[in-house]
Amino acid sequence: MLNPGAETNFKSHYGIPVFSNFQLTIGNTGFQMGDLFSNDSRSFNEKFEKVLDQLSPDDYINLNTKVDVLSFGYRYDNKTYISVGFYEELDLMVYFPKDAIEGLYYGNDPFFNRSFSISQAIMKADILGVLHAGMSRKVDEKLTIGGRVKIYSSSLNVETNNNSGSITTTTNNINISRLTLQNLDAEIRTSGIADSNDVFSNTLLGGNLGLGFDVGLTYHFSPQLEFTGSILDLGFIKHSKNTRNFTAKGNYILDGINFEYNSDDPLDYWQQLEQDIDARIPTEETEDAYTSWRPMKLNAALKYSFGERRNKLCYSKTHKQYYYNSIGFQIHTIMRPLKPQFSFTSFYEKSLSKKIHTKFTHTINDYSAAIFGFATSLQVGKLNIFGVLDNILAVTDVASANNISLNFGFNIVID
Repeated sequence: MLNPGAETNFKSHYGIPVFSNFQLTIGNTGFQMGDLFSNDSRSFNEKFEKVLDQLSPDDYINLNTKVDVLSFGYRYDNKTYISVGFYEELDLMVYFPKDAIEGLYYGNDPFFNRSFSISQAIMKADILGVLHAGMSRKVDEKLTIGGRVKIYSSSLNVETNNNSGSITTTTNNINISRLTLQNLDAEIRTSGIADSNDVFSNTLLGGNLGLGFDVGLTYHFSPQLEFTGSILDLGFIKHSKNTRNFTAKGNYILDGINFEYNSDDPLDYWQQLEQDIDARIPTEETEDAYTSWRPMKLNAALKYSFGERRNKLCYSKTHKQYYYNSIGFQIHTIMRPLKPQFSFTSFYEKSLSKKIHTKFTHTINDYSAAIFGFATSLQVGKLNIFGVLDNILAVTDVASANNISLNFGFNIVID
């Protein structure tokens, strides 16, 4: 699934439903859980204020999980392998709106003459199903290419981005605090919110549909030097069912409320304020259709194999040479609303036998510069079992970890 142009040296594979591939990633670039909940003499407010001080509007929380419901592949001929499947995905990306958090926590008193930006409100949440079919083709002994077409079915989408405007507190010429909301232009787009009871049933062609593509290749510069690369989720979703969009545009100045007591004619000051704001900052709710782009992913890796060579009997009784050791690096990038998420990984692969393979990794990304991972693949008869843990240190000390990612699966592979 990471590269539709990967080499396949077997006749067919059959994913065990729901268990063929499970992936979970949780990450937070702003702070560690121990920063808020460490057992020391400081109060929670002190810890929170320190975390808030070090936060940046570029910091974010990311949650992603994927479950393969169905997965199947077979060899069409000696050069062509075809695969089909269906998986469900949840993806959440929320950036910390530092200005808004500070304003809500401290109030506006400490921040006179400072403009708080509304553009920091950026988030995107998706629940969708993906029906896919792909094919890889061995062009020659050096080059394998592949592609995959995807039909997206989104059951829930919430996103807001490209907002603008500012909130500033000043003192006017009569010594009254003036709150100025300037050039507000904000929008929240949603689909599936009004039909939340069918969130999971709509992931199978029952929601808002879209189209996407994956492409990839594998190239051998020599028997020992290999390059792989892929572009995933180059696609979009057209949201036209159960859409609710909210917009607000305008300017507003508040010089406080001048209370006047009149028992014979009491005034509802808060209602007057609400009406005044509505008049100057009109809001609108629509059911307009909109297009949401999938977060495109770029992968590239270079691997050098060495050490003891072995032969493996593949499909059609052909032999392929493998090496027991390899080193290399890989680059992974996800396009996000504010900026791309980038990861650089160096790795060492070691085959303990023809049936047991291991991989050790060191990754540098937004979360940390010291992420150590481990992966293994085990063949038991026709059953292939694999597991990946991207951050081993997080298992022993969750409180000091910024992220954790795991991946495992069970598949039947026919050589």
